[in-house]
Amino acid sequence: MFPLSTGIAFVAGLGLGVLAVLWLVYERRDLRQASGRRPSAHHCVRCDAVYGAPGTAGSMPCPRCGHPNPALRF
Repeated sequence: MFPLSTGIAFVAGLGLGVLAVLWLVYERRDLRQASGRRPSAHHCVRCDAVYGAPGTAGSMPCPRCGHPNPALRF
């Protein structure tokens, strides 16, 4: 049989391996879905309003005055 310390090290390594695989799977999934979850920020040049829009839209109308404004780039 194996010594107790070798068995503990094996179980701990197996647990860390499972956690690493789960982390990689969820990071990859988040990167694929990131563009749809992040809202874009817009600043209206006509009425000086700052507003957000879902997704990465190029030009969205202002909710106050209706003037189309491009998304801010950071």
